[in-house]
Amino acid sequence: MKTELLEKIVESPVDRRKFLKRAGVTSLGVAAMTMMGGSLGKLHAATFTDADILNFALNLEYLEAEFYLKATWGTTLVGLGVISSGQQTGPTTGGKMVSFSGANIAFVASGFRTDEVDHVKYLRAALGSAAVPKPAINLDALGYGFANVNDFMKLGRQFEDVGVSAYLGAAPLIQNKTYLDAAGRILATEAQHSGSIRLACIWYGVNSPAVDSQDVPPTQQNPFCVDSTALSIPRTAAQVLNIVYGGGAHSGGFYPDGMNGTIK
Repeated sequence: MKTELLEKIVESPVDRRKFLKRAGVTSLGVAAMTMMGGSLGKLHAATFTDADILNFALNLEYLEAEFYLKATWGTTLVGLGVISSGQQTGPTTGGKMVSFSGANIAFVASGFRTDEVDHVKYLRAALGSAAVPKPAINLDALGYGFANVNDFMKLGRQFEDVGVSAYLGAAPLIQNKTYLDAAGRILATEAQHSGSIRLACIWYGVNSPAVDSQDVPPTQQNPFCVDSTALSIPRTAAQVLNIVYGGGAHSGGFYPDGMNGTIK
């Protein structure tokens, strides 16, 4: 009975807040439990710093930047000179340049590329020496994304919506206002990306399947990724990792060796 009660407390946000308030747990403790997904086995997880949270975001920005660079220019962050080969712990493999000839969304893809590369630069500058290196990335993890423009939109939509949810879940946990400003401004940009590529998927009849039970694929009935109360959907770090690791516990999917940093 005690175990069942504890599981109920941990898995329910309302009960968890009541429990932590009564127990006198600090806000950082709440942040740790929320970021790790609130599972029973992670009750004693160490607290995370703001830098840990931004580095988690940086790992995701590395992935998005590599996707758009490879799809539009056929290169990578190292190839472009944004980071050196010594600033990564593994190569980026897979993917290829997509032919956008005659495609009406070519300018949108170029905008995504510019923004995501700038996000990598922005977060690395904000973190300074604390910035984690780029991990090994496998762009072919799902087996699609580069065959044609529709394939590109299929994967791009998933990346953008997951990115929005990751920032949305992490932003309330950041204590430092400078870091919070950085995360908030990137979140707003990711939301603009999400809206534009979702509408493109609808216009061109692209089926971009759900990545988990929370996902809302774009349709004419659901043009935006919101819940039943028209609010954007946040994800915990654990939920995001489950997606990008392809269900792996500590690595896999787009990150064959796992992410770099504390939250991984």
